[in-house]
Amino acid sequence: MTQDRPGRAELLEAVAEFLFTEVRNAVPREQRFQVLVAANICAVVAREIHAGPEPLLLDLLLFNSLLDRDVPEVNDLNRDTRASQAELARRLRSGALDDRLDEVAAGLREHIRRQLAIARPGYDEHDSQD
Repeated sequence: MTQDRPGRAELLEAVAEFLFTEVRNAVPREQRFQVLVAANICAVVAREIHAGPEPLLLDLLLFNSLLDRDVPEVNDLNRDTRASQAELARRLRSGALDDRLDEVAAGLREHIRRQLAIARPGYDEHDSQD
């Protein structure tokens, strides 16, 4: 059983903030990059927790659509999504999807936008201003 507050995401956010604001300046200069990496990891995992399973489910639906197959019953969302992603990559490498590259590229852009929304929020808005 977990505590109501703070939750896992809030705890990770607090650690990220602490590492970034307090620890970063307290460690020797040559270790600051590692502290920033640790803070970023905590922040990304917190955003993944907040996002829940929806991004993975959307990716599973997208990958299976690009593979022209129905989504089977989901047993393990992470494993099933990675398997569909691997199959899509295999077919791309083999040239089996060469006649649909525009459609596949559009789908993969959608997938990357979802990933960036968690890994680097605001990246899309920055990109659209250029």
